Parts: sequence; C-alpha cells; structure tokens
Amino acid sequence: MRSFFCRKFILVLLLWTTLSPWIMGQQAGTVPGKGLFTMAVFDSSFEKALYKGSLDISKHHLTGLFYLKKVSENSVRVVFSNEMGMTFFDLEIKNDKLIVHSIFPSMNKSSLLKLLRSDFRLLMVPDTTVKKSKQAASDDSGSILFKIKSARGSFYYTYDKLTDRISRIRTSGAIMGKTDLQVTRDSRLQPKKIEIANPVIGLHIQMTFLGN
Repeated sequence: MRSFFCRKFILVLLLWTTLSPWIMGQQAGTVPGKGLFTMAVFDSSFEKALYKGSLDISKHHLTGLFYLKKVSENSVRVVFSNEMGMTFFDLEIKNDKLIVHSIFPSMNKSSLLKLLRSDFRLLMVPDTTVKKSKQAASDDSGSILFKIKSARGSFYYTYDKLTDRISRIRTSGAIMGKTDLQVTRDSRLQPKKIEIANPVIGLHIQMTFLGN
C-alpha cells in the first residue's frame, strides 16, 4: 500500500514538473509551441514619444500633438495639445486607474474618459493578467491571430509572423467599449503609425511618430 502511494506521489510530481511551465506560461502570455508573445505595443525600452495626430469624436475634429511618456513602472501619461500649446487633455494611467491632470471642459465626460483610459491602457500598458490564450484562424497568411482572455476582458491580438510584434488589437464581445487598435512599425520595429477606433460612439484617433 505504501509503495502504491509512493508511486502515485512521484507520478503527480512528474506531471506537475512537466506542466507547470506551460501553466505559468499561459498566465504570462506564452503560447505553447509558438514561443513568448509580448502583450505590449511598445517594447521595454520605451520611455517617451511624440506623435502628430488627430482626434475625431462625433462631429468634432481636433488636431495637434500627442505626448506619450512612461512615468514609472506602473504609470504612463498621455498629453494631447494643439500646436498653440492649448491642452485638450492630460491623463495619467496608474495601476490601471485614471488620473485626470487637466481636460478641456467639453471633453470632461465620464463615458469619454472611461473609453480614453481603456484605449490608452491597451496601447501603453502591457496586460499582465492573461488567463487564457488560444490561436484562432487568420485571414492574413502573414499574421498569427490569438484570442486572449484576461482580467481586462476578451481581445483578439494579431501578431506579425516575421517580428512576433503586435499589429492589431480588437475587443471581443464588447458593445459600447468596442475598440480596434492598429499599429504600423518602422524599420526599428517601433510604432510609426497608430490608429484607434471606437466605432460605436464615433471616436477615432490617429497618430504619426515625430520623435522621442
């Protein structure tokens, strides 16, 4: 009887040793047989970036500069202002919470702020809460598509096969908060053009890289 339980214990231990890297890898974003796929649009070297861009919502069209900055390990900041220096908004995402440093009065709406927080968090803050990832069928032979479930929600992540970098992120199942984020990279694989669309409420953001 003792030898039976001993053999059973050894078998369980062997199974755990074999499977635990796979289980932990799933949580970290590792896809079995495919290697480690990043959950971030910007790589770990990102500190700050300046983009020329526009923001459209409903019938309003705003143009200016987007300044993106990593403030700390758990905080990023987004400032959108026009060429004259007037700030449309200055937002900080810290531990997934939104801090409003300043915002143009007509944009100070809770629904819009919630959406901006969600969009820029998706763009700038890596998702470390992945619970499940499953490869899905892709219409593009040059891309790999994964359906991701995390504490943030459900998403489709599209990766370029040559670089393993994110080229697109789409929400799955969301209605009001539906987001479609697309990235075009330069020769250094840094985000050169960024487009974020929230079609349900007509929010559309476009950004073109200017410098660091």
